[in-house]
Amino acid sequence: MRVLATAVLLALAVPVAADEGMWTLDNLPRESLKQQYDFDPGAEWLQRSMKSAVRLAGGCSGSFISPTGLVLTNHHCVLGCVQQLSSAENDYVNDGFLAASRGEEQQCPGMEINQLEKTADVTERIRTATLGLSGKAYNDAKKAEQSKIESECVGDDSKTSRCDIVELYQGGVQHLYQYRRYQDVRLVFTPEYASGFFGGDPDNFNFPRYNLDMALLRVYQDDKPLQPEEHFAVRAEGAKEGELVMTLGHPGSTQRLLTVSQLETQRDTVLPFRLMFAAEMRGILRQFGSQSEENARIAQSDLVSVENGFKARSGMFRALLAPAVMAEKAEAEKALRDWVMADAGRREQYGDPWQEIAGVQQAWRDLYVDYSLVEGGLGFISQHVGWAETLVRGAEERGKPDGQRLREFAEAGLPAVRARLLAKSPMYPEYEKVKLGWSLSKLRELLGADHPFVREVLGKRSPEALAAHIVDNSKLADPALREQLWEGGAEAVAASEDPAIVLARSVDRFGRELRQRYEGEIQSVERRAAEQLAAARFALKGTSVYPDATFSLRLSFGTIKGWEEKGEPVAPFTTIDGLYARASDYDPYKLAPSWVEARPKLDMDARFNQVSTNDIIGGNSGSPLINAQGEVVGLIFDGNIHSLGGAFFMDGSVNRAVSVHPQAMLQALEKVYPAGHLLKEISVR
Repeated sequence: MRVLATAVLLALAVPVAADEGMWTLDNLPRESLKQQYDFDPGAEWLQRSMKSAVRLAGGCSGSFISPTGLVLTNHHCVLGCVQQLSSAENDYVNDGFLAASRGEEQQCPGMEINQLEKTADVTERIRTATLGLSGKAYNDAKKAEQSKIESECVGDDSKTSRCDIVELYQGGVQHLYQYRRYQDVRLVFTPEYASGFFGGDPDNFNFPRYNLDMALLRVYQDDKPLQPEEHFAVRAEGAKEGELVMTLGHPGSTQRLLTVSQLETQRDTVLPFRLMFAAEMRGILRQFGSQSEENARIAQSDLVSVENGFKARSGMFRALLAPAVMAEKAEAEKALRDWVMADAGRREQYGDPWQEIAGVQQAWRDLYVDYSLVEGGLGFISQHVGWAETLVRGAEERGKPDGQRLREFAEAGLPAVRARLLAKSPMYPEYEKVKLGWSLSKLRELLGADHPFVREVLGKRSPEALAAHIVDNSKLADPALREQLWEGGAEAVAASEDPAIVLARSVDRFGRELRQRYEGEIQSVERRAAEQLAAARFALKGTSVYPDATFSLRLSFGTIKGWEEKGEPVAPFTTIDGLYARASDYDPYKLAPSWVEARPKLDMDARFNQVSTNDIIGGNSGSPLINAQGEVVGLIFDGNIHSLGGAFFMDGSVNRAVSVHPQAMLQALEKVYPAGHLLKEISVR
């Protein structure tokens, strides 16, 4: 196993166009960085930066900014935690939260923070384990070897160590990422919703912006604040226009290396379904929230998530509907394919992976809705059913040898599964009934009332009646019972007659059937073909092509820069004065009382939000924007409207990353909120 400790991460010099790319630290475009920015990050810079960056395992990024474990991330990244800690008496979502002392910091239920320690290239080991195999045999052998590698990596240290196989270049390269795992994460500060998401959905993915989308967490170890090896300092004045800035975060998922046939499946099947589903769910949540102030509070974080996803997927869909985008993708694919087919040796070595992938797309389109509703969980939107599915499936999987389990129940990942299962979460029965009843109705509508699985699940009940039966009679809201069933294993779960577990048994059985079809008939073909495609790309271009995002640590580089919109320049900065100019008496532009009161004390010229040319995607939320000295000069929280097609391509002329400026964060902590104790703790330069 070739370990790539960051101390020796000296990357291959490769050219890259513009500021595009989410680069792994072992393959930075060093020549471009030297030529464009006179910047050549050394081993020490990379080591310090890697150790200072962290990942919120639920899907965001962050960074250490103090020697006592303070983590800077986004307000919207901790919204789920804040919602869980809130109640009708303490509405931390809308009122904000500030711990006046460390004793008041509250643990976020089920939250985990990961800090990358090292990576290793295990491509050859997995390739050897799958040599000559195809279909289900290939998939099974690959998963077994991946689980074995992860288990070896974690060893006896599963409480504090996490190891993930990261598939790069559509599976053509396999890396092992070893993390330090922290599961005691406490909320320190988050602003009011009106400040953290000022402008709401109308301003989302737009600019100018005026969002204090920031939050502070603290990592604890052995019930004491962590003293991290490294942390970033915050550059008070931020960066200048045109200055080199880099994001160091964990972008979630891009599909820039998909084939044209795969993109057509996204355009014609996946995105239309997800958009229609989200649009209807948004209506259900809004209707529930309109019934009372308490209902609105209960549904608030779910509604934000659904609306954000809807807007993001809308942008992705529009991108794939653009003829020029698909034409460019087709041209690039044809060039590589022609290069392979022009030589008999290359044809024999790489085959025709494009045709192999195209050959399974119809099967995936036919299966997609069923798979999403059952195995993907969209037909059973409920905490009760979610807990029950984890217990039922987990009981069976944990009884198998590690290499034969489903990947999400591999031994190396069980601590995170257990933590999520046992997290203490508030339960709102009427809200549960609405969500579960509606999602069951979609299951019946889309699969059909005569579908055997629908008949098995509903029997003679209506979706609403079954939802009420489960919510009124299930006892799984009690974390102690969930722990008892988890620790009791297969015997305890099998003996349970809890109605949520009874439903989960049916879901598990049919879900496994769908998953076997997908993995055996579709995924295994796509992954095997993707390896061939990756090999062909490497043969032609080397590693000058960056891999798709995989929620693993990446660096993107760019500059502070505005853009031109319909012939008019868009300035790269907004100011606090602009916030008050935009504010009104009505949501979502109504100022929080704290900002109304603080107005006389604030510097109106202080910068609030900014844009840069960095290449980002969902998952980058909470990423530090750093300068060449490794100082925080911004906090990534969004992209502009043009960036929504970033899942498939980047247009560097208009795609922009949006971040909170340090001046806004420091002014807020000093003059808006009584957080001087935190300012003293943060390393500010």
